[in-house]
Amino acid sequence: MKHASSIISFAIGAAIAGFAVGNEAIAAPEQIRCYGDNWGPTLEMLEPTPVGPLTFNTLRCMPIPEGWPRFFPPSLSPNGGLVFAFGSTKGLWLGDVARGGHAHIVNERLPGDLLSRTAPFAWLDDSTAVIGVKREVTVPAGFALEPLRPYLFNLDGSQEKLPELVHANGPLDEIYWVGGSGLALAAFGTKGNYYKPEHEDRRPTLALVDARNGTILQSIEKDDIPELADQKALVAVASRIDGFGKIHVMMTWAPGKWLLWVQGQQPHIIPIPWTAWRTPFAFSNDASSVLIMRNLSATGWVCEFGNTCPPPIPQSGTIAELRDVSTGRVKWTLSGTASTFSQSATPAVGPNGRYGLISMPDEKGAAIALISMDAGNVIQKLRQPGWGPIGLSFSRDSKLAIIAAGTVMATFEIGE
Repeated sequence: MKHASSIISFAIGAAIAGFAVGNEAIAAPEQIRCYGDNWGPTLEMLEPTPVGPLTFNTLRCMPIPEGWPRFFPPSLSPNGGLVFAFGSTKGLWLGDVARGGHAHIVNERLPGDLLSRTAPFAWLDDSTAVIGVKREVTVPAGFALEPLRPYLFNLDGSQEKLPELVHANGPLDEIYWVGGSGLALAAFGTKGNYYKPEHEDRRPTLALVDARNGTILQSIEKDDIPELADQKALVAVASRIDGFGKIHVMMTWAPGKWLLWVQGQQPHIIPIPWTAWRTPFAFSNDASSVLIMRNLSATGWVCEFGNTCPPPIPQSGTIAELRDVSTGRVKWTLSGTASTFSQSATPAVGPNGRYGLISMPDEKGAAIALISMDAGNVIQKLRQPGWGPIGLSFSRDSKLAIIAAGTVMATFEIGE
């Protein structure tokens, strides 16, 4: 028996092929490569309610191998036609979203963090390759034998070694991609205890870099930010590139600091009074605000091996909030009650800034919600599918909302 305040809860898939609202018939969503006759409940689950801007458009079963690990949501390419799935020790699966298209497996042990469910891989803006990193490690323990090295993983299965990212203060130990052009936040000399042999990190350093060219755009030592003196680790990053091409990065540090860095300026602490090890968040489209999820969950006992436990204890509070990135001021909050164990997925904000996609508890367990970024109210909801860790996103033109997990992807048209 275990006691837990937060456990990911996955609803079980569901839906119907079509239905009517009032006198207006709603077209059935298209099923693409989802074989069998048991998809009705999934289709019903994914119908947004009430009637609003979201219309369930397609349910697609992608050709990612069924045995592929489900620790990370799959990542859809910007053009919508390709997908990669990260498998840590298993490697990287890269291929078409449609069955019968080309596919390739990078059958190597690749760096990723299972605890935070983050992996240093991202699509290029033109969907021609995945940018990521590799390093030699000990087997099976996984201790690093060398710094991270940027690579391109091309659609034909070839790999292109990019220039080394070098800093005098230590090896490249962490990288978080910003957009899809090769820009990134990098950390040098921060993971000495993960090496074999271990080494001391004397001057941990953060840097904004261009990995395509192997250049450091701006760097600062962690010790030059006094408020980070008692912070042990960088645990989460969100980023945007503004209309002038400048990088904006928001970081959370454990045990409890938020750091904002705008390219060309000095990083500074944002006075947000709380944080958690797994606090999902995302920038607004103009990088002026940050959408923060609060992991609202019921509490109580979680039983294993068939033991009987009392029901979870419902908890009420903040589900999500929008804060100003310069001052930390709360712009709006979305509150509710969690009756089951739950944990928030990383939210998404549409490129036009009008809508956001979040996961949230509701009376049926867990839901995905379309929210107004101006007011923070829920516009529509649908049941959260139980396919694995959920990835939420919007198309570049803000006309589609996308939910992807496991080998399944659902798309929703966004009307006016």
